[in-house]
Amino acid sequence: MRKWLAVVAALSVWSATAVRAEYTRVNEDDPSDPLHAAIYRLGNGLTVYLSENHEEPRFHAEIAVRAGGKHDPDDSTGIAHYLEHMLFKGSQVVGVLDYEQERPHLDRITELYEQHFSEPDPEKRTEIYAEINSESQLAAQYAIPTELNKIYSIMGEQSLNAFTSNEATVYQVNLPANRLAQWAEVETDRFAHPVFRLFQPEIETVYEEKNRSLDSKEYAIRQAVNAALYEGHPYSRTVLGSVEHLKRPSIRRMYDFVDTHYVPSNMAIVISGDIDAALAIQVIDEHFGQWEPHEAPEAPDHRAQPVEGVQRVSVQYPGEEYVLIAFRTVPNGHVDVEALALLDMILDNATAGLINLNLTQTQVVRAAGSSPLFANDYGAQYLWGVPKEGQTLADVERLLLEQVALVKAGQFEDWILPAIVTDFRKSEKAQLESNAARASIMRSAFTEYVDWGYAVGQLDRMAERTKADVIRVANEYFGGDFVVGYRLDGEHDLPQLD
Repeated sequence: MRKWLAVVAALSVWSATAVRAEYTRVNEDDPSDPLHAAIYRLGNGLTVYLSENHEEPRFHAEIAVRAGGKHDPDDSTGIAHYLEHMLFKGSQVVGVLDYEQERPHLDRITELYEQHFSEPDPEKRTEIYAEINSESQLAAQYAIPTELNKIYSIMGEQSLNAFTSNEATVYQVNLPANRLAQWAEVETDRFAHPVFRLFQPEIETVYEEKNRSLDSKEYAIRQAVNAALYEGHPYSRTVLGSVEHLKRPSIRRMYDFVDTHYVPSNMAIVISGDIDAALAIQVIDEHFGQWEPHEAPEAPDHRAQPVEGVQRVSVQYPGEEYVLIAFRTVPNGHVDVEALALLDMILDNATAGLINLNLTQTQVVRAAGSSPLFANDYGAQYLWGVPKEGQTLADVERLLLEQVALVKAGQFEDWILPAIVTDFRKSEKAQLESNAARASIMRSAFTEYVDWGYAVGQLDRMAERTKADVIRVANEYFGGDFVVGYRLDGEHDLPQLD
């Protein structure tokens, strides 16, 4: 591997040629803010969240992009997740010995994948893929695999990672406090000049991830239920993409996706740790302020088909049978989010919820529980259960719905609401000791499009909700329109990617 200092020096030369933008503080100091966050916006539209935490001489940094599986083209699902992988392959400076020598091969590979994407004839696609294989070998002689990872390793990284959700793709790293400027140099180049090299071997990694999900009993039932719960909406599909689309990737469409979504006004930098916020924003502006400003894409207006009546789905998988019930609820930012979160804890808080007291601790069923999900377009409440010997899935379904009926009738103790809020406050206090958790709170505010004051005020709003509020939302959102999924003991039809 080339000397790390030489790489950083090359990045610094590129940085020095750009014009720095201005930045502005977009929030005010708030004594009630447990993170004491300072939020800035650069001249190019990039949002920056900073929170000082001097418990250890390190910082946790994230770059969040409001582009996830929901934003995938309908004929190329999985692109957002593919990009999560490809943004680790370097740039024109990182990950390559000689970019000018490599580039013609990469251009040819991109063109061949475009032919492969459009070609309907399987035999011709096989021929094209053979040419892709040959061209990939020629390009590989100029590549330095995992150089980005090695640079970060030398810098003392911990937890270099990324993930893709329906709403966003997030890139993370934890570094020593004295590495902020070098981190900014590397990341500025990484996102401004990405090069999607070593694409063919990375496809195999994505295939393996998809195959693992297809062979997961939890994935099988959850995906079947979501397909019915969100019919007509991207939430009905998997972030990993369909098998058919993964077999026919388009590098050109990936670059188009980057050009559209990976723009400053659609991205945020989030840092928590041993930093001086006033100095950190200057470093960030010096580097990331170089990114060219572009308007963020309009948020897609996806609408799911209404759930009418009880929609039933089933899958087969060897072993333990399982029932999953799903009600569609409300999106992030909705006035009923807090009451629904309380409702979920009344149903299942691991110790004193209705499901815990009436079903699991008394061994009426083998196992059961509930969990909420709040996303930007819709929310959901899930209830699940596993029958004991001699019990049917219909029995477990009925028992779970009986617990919901108790909430709708107000048959739960008054003391449980303040107890839940107290438990949430204790959990939040413990979370604030972790820079990763602190960053997650700030990042979520950005990806959920909510004001920072709203984000940090959630528990105060929850404390204001009453028993009447919980009863109201239970009756409003837990009516006769929902999805029931059965996972039955049987052979699982498992499509494979190879």
